[in-house]
Amino acid sequence: MKQLFLLSFLLPTILLAQIDRKNLNALKISDAPKIDGILNESFWASAEIAKDFVMFEPGNGEAEQASMNTEVKIAYNDQAIYISAVLKDRSPDSILTQLTARDDFNQNTDWFGIFLNPYNDGLNDFNFWVTAAGVQADARTTQDGDDFSWNAVWKSAVQLTDKGWVVEMEIPYMALRFPENQVEEWGLNMLRSIRRNRHQYSWNFLDKNSGYRLEYQCGLLKNIENIDPPIRLSLMPYVSTYVNSFDGQSQFDFNAGMDLKYGISQGFTLDMTLIPDFGQVAFDQQVLNLTPFENRFDENRQFFTEGTELFSIGDLFYSRRIGGVPKNITGNSVQDTNFIRTGQDFTRLLNATKVSGRTNGNLGVGVLNAVTANSFTSFQDPDSGEEIEVLSEPLTNYNVLVLDQRFNRNSSVSLVNTNVLRNGPSPDANVTGLLSELYNPNGKYRLNLSFKMSNIFDTVLSTGYENGFSFADVDGAWQWSWATFVATDDYDINDLGFQQRNNYLNHNASLVWQTFVPDDLFNKRRFSINMEHRSLYETNRFEEFSLNMQQFVLLKDFTALRVNFNAVPVESFNYFEPRREGSYFAIPASYGFGGFISSDYRKVFAVDANIDFSQIPDFETNYYNFSFRPRIRLGDRLFMTPRIEYRLTDNEWGYASNDVDLTYFGQRDIDEWTNAIEARYVFNPFASLNLSLRHLWVQVDYSQFGELQTDGTIKTINEIKSPNINFNTLNIDIRFSWWFAPGSELVFLYRNVISTSADIVDINYWDNINSVINSPMRNNVSLRMTYFLDYNSIRRKHKYDKGPTNN
Repeated sequence: MKQLFLLSFLLPTILLAQIDRKNLNALKISDAPKIDGILNESFWASAEIAKDFVMFEPGNGEAEQASMNTEVKIAYNDQAIYISAVLKDRSPDSILTQLTARDDFNQNTDWFGIFLNPYNDGLNDFNFWVTAAGVQADARTTQDGDDFSWNAVWKSAVQLTDKGWVVEMEIPYMALRFPENQVEEWGLNMLRSIRRNRHQYSWNFLDKNSGYRLEYQCGLLKNIENIDPPIRLSLMPYVSTYVNSFDGQSQFDFNAGMDLKYGISQGFTLDMTLIPDFGQVAFDQQVLNLTPFENRFDENRQFFTEGTELFSIGDLFYSRRIGGVPKNITGNSVQDTNFIRTGQDFTRLLNATKVSGRTNGNLGVGVLNAVTANSFTSFQDPDSGEEIEVLSEPLTNYNVLVLDQRFNRNSSVSLVNTNVLRNGPSPDANVTGLLSELYNPNGKYRLNLSFKMSNIFDTVLSTGYENGFSFADVDGAWQWSWATFVATDDYDINDLGFQQRNNYLNHNASLVWQTFVPDDLFNKRRFSINMEHRSLYETNRFEEFSLNMQQFVLLKDFTALRVNFNAVPVESFNYFEPRREGSYFAIPASYGFGGFISSDYRKVFAVDANIDFSQIPDFETNYYNFSFRPRIRLGDRLFMTPRIEYRLTDNEWGYASNDVDLTYFGQRDIDEWTNAIEARYVFNPFASLNLSLRHLWVQVDYSQFGELQTDGTIKTINEIKSPNINFNTLNIDIRFSWWFAPGSELVFLYRNVISTSADIVDINYWDNINSVINSPMRNNVSLRMTYFLDYNSIRRKHKYDKGPTNN
């Protein structure tokens, strides 16, 4: 038995070692090359060549043509890794060079990318791209894909020649993490994109038919040894100034602070934000929420998006809980109902720190801690004018701990713990999750297991659980999966996570058929069918059974088409819409269908458009959704994407109000218009001007009302007070960004925000727009400068400034 146990761990390693992987030996050098795209340093001539790239898209494995071949060389010293890439092109005047903003590399331009993995584990890639226009992009590989919020400071240069184009790169060790006992083999792959024919070629073959992640199918970079890397310490001080105005009143503000990064070791990094300033963070895309569930908004603050791949494991951490809109945690309020609430500021973040990295044994460790100050809600006595501040959210400490052990290069076991401690008698919370992702030796099957437990410490202890199981075939043209998730009624992670509901027992099954190489008519095809059965866990009462089918094809001219069909073929029961425990709303069977078209993005004018329709016949309820998004490229500098969306909900029954004993539903029509435009003018790879405009208009018009009965049906009654809504939100952002030095940015931002809500719905679009424009608006003008300081550069400069010494 002991021998079989050992064999179960050794066999995957033995089989993985047999996978065909290319090798490239890096050349150790003493001096650093000048990063100018001109490969005139003598050592480049003796460096080993990575060549014989093979197709990744649209085919898979075909050799690149001799007239379009790619040759890459890699050198290193104690400061950095250096890459040179010669990308031949038989038609150099056809190389596409659209200018884009940083990290937006996959537009109408050729590009080259290199992916380094010092741990050689398939899930810790550091990814760097350079476009033919000289634009940089970088990302970290995570379990959920590439994280482009991660930004490193590195150098690159591009030269267009009469034989193609050349890339030269310098990636300092400050941008990487690697084991203390450095292995001589790093994971390595490279990818080249030729935009005019949308071909992509990789150095090591990436088998799209395989169940293994593409990052796992990398080659090897050898001969990286005896590195004496410099101290990894960088500072990013900032200064910012703001002018805020609303309804004729203005407020001026000035801030200064600093972010710090310190390499505790070669594998671990400390990140700190001191006196944080999030004044230029993008506004949320506000919507009118008629559901009983909370909206989830994206995180836009850089500290909480950059380098947080470990903290996303298990989906137990929602960083917007830290420093967001204050919640009435204390339950305090002003008893006099005549008092007027005059303000509720955002919770002030005092400091935040995170430490993350991996050990020599590939154990990922992440610790995040943040502290927010007391938050008060202001009220005013309308008679005396006296202002009263009421504590709504006390001083709070947030903590996240993650341990992620990877083994056999494609499997992992993770422990995640989140903890919230509040000052005083307010409730505390603790959530723990144990998760695993396991692959069999050939990567065909994947098993995921999860166990999560929540504890809320209030006057009494409340403990809840969520368990998950999924098993999937992830290899080949035919793939399938089965998943089951169960959560108790007391499961609650919302103190530091995001959870819309609990008390569920869900089963999900899916089947997929897809192609990986072009045929006579298509570049790609994919058909999928998904079925889900949902019920309440505590009472085992049925909720819903749904079916969804989808067909996607990519034509030879790179036009993408999708058609879909969905159905809820039997009556379903909504236990949350009534907002009253023990009640439910019975919904008859429904069905829907739709489609999507996307034209070739290489064209000056391209378009994305979709239309969807669904219906509940017994209620005579219809849902329509239409969107139209053209993509307009005027030269290599100006790019814009207008967007029009229209959603119509006709004769929908939904929650209207509650009284002591009854729940009222209303039949309503909902008209929702979204008009938006994103435009960008790029001056050069380091400076760009961006415009973002969005207007959302929603009208909710109730026609009749009814009482919700105990059997889930609705009994029509006389009209109650109409809860009609006319909701508008208008955002305008104009942003100029200039990267004036490596890692250093100057940002000028103008913002205009208007939000209105009324109960008059019978107005036309232009009258509504006129009313919105004449409403009080919030204006914000800000200027922020961040400067990157590398300790090693400062030390070298100081050393040279001192001049020679006499001994």
